[in-house]
Amino acid sequence: MINLYLLELQDPELAKSLLEAGFESKPKGWTDKSIQKAGKTLARHVGEKTPKDKGFFDKCVAKIGNKMKNPEGYCASLKDEAHKSTGWRGKDKTTSEVKKDVKKEKFKV
Repeated sequence: MINLYLLELQDPELAKSLLEAGFESKPKGWTDKSIQKAGKTLARHVGEKTPKDKGFFDKCVAKIGNKMKNPEGYCASLKDEAHKSTGWRGKDKTTSEVKKDVKKEKFKV
């Protein structure tokens, strides 16, 4: 897990991008609580307990893949919201790879 406090001291821009991951804007009528609920509900439907679980992302994409234009972005955003960062995306990623992930996977409504 990434220590965001130390990262903020070393690379403030990366720390900010990690904290801004998730939904670029909430879907109309959604709140932080409803986003968390949607993630937990979808997690149960794919055999996991929460979006934080290791297999959630792949199972989520498989479950909703043909039902929306950007299932990867949606599932990544749910997982980002659950973790409150993009740190789950990989411990061995470089700064530029994490920034690219945040930009690419941000789900737009």
